[in-house]
Amino acid sequence: MAAVLFSQGSTLRAQYNPDTLRYTARQLECARFRETARSKILTQTGARDREQTSGRDGVWRFRASADRNGIGLDGWLESLSLWRRSAEATIRPDTDGLLGGRYRGVLSPKGNYSSRVVPFIPDEVAELAGMATALDDFFPPLPTAPLRPGDTWSDSAGVSIRRLRDSALSGVLLPRFEVQVRRERSREAGAADTLPIDLRQSLEERGSFLWHPLLGLIRRERRIVIETTVPAGPAVRQAIRSRIEQQITLTRDLSLPPDSSGQCTGQREPRLRPGPAHRPDSGTRTRIPAGPAPAAPDQ
Repeated sequence: MAAVLFSQGSTLRAQYNPDTLRYTARQLECARFRETARSKILTQTGARDREQTSGRDGVWRFRASADRNGIGLDGWLESLSLWRRSAEATIRPDTDGLLGGRYRGVLSPKGNYSSRVVPFIPDEVAELAGMATALDDFFPPLPTAPLRPGDTWSDSAGVSIRRLRDSALSGVLLPRFEVQVRRERSREAGAADTLPIDLRQSLEERGSFLWHPLLGLIRRERRIVIETTVPAGPAVRQAIRSRIEQQITLTRDLSLPPDSSGQCTGQREPRLRPGPAHRPDSGTRTRIPAGPAPAAPDQ
């Protein structure tokens, strides 16, 4: 972590006030986050099992401004790498068609994100990752009530947040929080002219995040397990079961504070991208013979 962000004297050494646990435009202006995700996908159809692994590494950049509903966010990817490996091949799509494309939305002070604009997502990218909704749960939810270490807050949507013992860095208290999410749903899926499919799904998430009194979110870790079952029926001959295990780490780059003129250090404005009405050549998808999974980047 850059010393420049921890050399502002007593301002940063102030005791943490739980009432101030909220997102602000000042925290997120010029922010850069590195996101790393690794997934294991298990699918069972009848007696046949299939296993795949996938990965995503990206660097996000944000501009933020005050909005009447919260914080107006302008985000884009400076870099993105995707891959998926199966027994047959490893797929690495060309992601250049997404880099620099604008995501625009509004983030509430407590972490609810409302998307307004998403960039064009090349087909090769969409097959491997849901990048259109990448910011929908990017920022962790925050409790609406003050929490002391050991206290827990929960809501009716299945979210539970517990405050852990604080960490300390350069004399600054960094509150830590544990987050658990549990959700289940059962519904009938299918088009109007097809037989309905009974789909049952459960989601369980366990993770944590680290908070800075002035900078806000600086690290988030998540472990997500999604289990889906489609029983055999008129529309499905054999039962289908899948399990997705995902590990996601989000780390803020603290070496890039705004300079004295308010501009973002090291920033290059993203180039404008044509929308779906004019789809650029998004490149080709490369298939590589199956082999050892790529090594995770150094943390």
